[in-house]
Amino acid sequence: MWKKGLDHSQKKSHYVAVVGGSVSGSEAAAMLADKGVRVVVIDQNALPYGKLEDGLPKWHHNLRDKQEQEIDKKLDQPRIRFIPNLKIGKDFNFKDLVDLGFTAVILANGAWKDRPLPVQGIERFRDKGLIYQNDLLKWYNHYHEPDYKGKQYDIKDGVVVIGGGLASLDVMKIVMMELVEKALKAKLGNDIVVDQFEMEKKGLDKYLEQFGLKFEDLGIKGATLVYRRQAKHMPLKQPQGGTQEAKEKAQIVSQRILDNYKKKFHFHFIPEATPVDYIEEDGKLKGLILQKLRTLDNGKLEPIEGETFPIYTEQVISSIGSIPEPINGIPYDGDRIKTEGDDTISRVSGYDNVFAIGNAVTGKGNIKTAKEHGSMVTQKLLDNYLQKNTQAFDMELEAYNEEVRKKTDEKIAEIFKQLFDKEVPDDVTVDHIWEVSKAYQDRVGYKDYKSWVESHKPVRYEYIIAKKKAEKDK
Repeated sequence: MWKKGLDHSQKKSHYVAVVGGSVSGSEAAAMLADKGVRVVVIDQNALPYGKLEDGLPKWHHNLRDKQEQEIDKKLDQPRIRFIPNLKIGKDFNFKDLVDLGFTAVILANGAWKDRPLPVQGIERFRDKGLIYQNDLLKWYNHYHEPDYKGKQYDIKDGVVVIGGGLASLDVMKIVMMELVEKALKAKLGNDIVVDQFEMEKKGLDKYLEQFGLKFEDLGIKGATLVYRRQAKHMPLKQPQGGTQEAKEKAQIVSQRILDNYKKKFHFHFIPEATPVDYIEEDGKLKGLILQKLRTLDNGKLEPIEGETFPIYTEQVISSIGSIPEPINGIPYDGDRIKTEGDDTISRVSGYDNVFAIGNAVTGKGNIKTAKEHGSMVTQKLLDNYLQKNTQAFDMELEAYNEEVRKKTDEKIAEIFKQLFDKEVPDDVTVDHIWEVSKAYQDRVGYKDYKSWVESHKPVRYEYIIAKKKAEKDK
């Protein structure tokens, strides 16, 4: 356990802890280090890349690699100490971290917890018929690795997905491509090479042409997406302006995006319905009871009395959003971290020197910067889905991450104004915090950032596919 109680007046340099090393956390750490501050970056995973590694579908590998290289450049410097595999709230108490004597603690730990599916009692089927999106994406991105030891899922034909945003459309891609790969191997043999990157780019029909097959030849029933509103109300395109005309144009685009996805990946869609109960047989999940809904003039949803219907399935995937994972000692306002002051500072309530940035404070989306980020995503990214252009989509995601960095810079500048009233010395001194942070690195065999990252990066899907293709061509 780290020792507590270092008096600020004893420090020869400012020290800041950053919890989470991905886009926001690495930007904060680099900016602080550039100003002479010693930074301890703590991450719950072996690698600091967050959802670039575990939440962005693996077909965005070019974007992932570029963004991860930028994080590496930011974190691999003398004034930053990276501590991997240390989860605050589980492996180390948050209040003990605050009491260590850091000038500031910055929470950049993101939103890793799935919003619970609001069906009473259904949690008992988690990973036994009920799958959550974050678990699915982590499995999908890593199951091909030879040493993968995480959760294993077998996507079943007829799976039902609950959701309606961009992430839900990615889930539909994943489940349909998994079903097609399974069907192809059953039909043509396990030795065929199925490239899901190529499948995602071309769509199912064009991809199957190389095998002389049509989608109908595979005998797949297909997955079903259930959304509580109509297709035109899906958050796939935000109106550019507040006029009724702009709103109607956005709705047309959202409808068109969904239609193109359905055509390209052969899934079904049920609008204006929400799950209210589950169907169980012999202790196993066998389906859902869906409630029909109507949209009122004020935009609110109303259940239609007496109109429920079953949908039978052995597998349900919940894709209704992520929220920050609660940490004991941090106050929350609903799903988000409770903060004080204006949105530029995001000081955590009850603390003078604890701040939150990025998705750690987005909660339900009522933080101003989170709304701006969300607006940028919906306004700039989705037309590229319509164009079926993955490369263009990657470029827009990169632009979004640049916006995250800009907002992070603004927050760190405000934190400086709040905490640092004198020039930070350039000389490097070893004191209590620096010593104990090194001890925690030693605990996991950490020597230096570059060698640690290189030894812990997983085997990439694209390398495995390229190797299989090369062997088959011999």
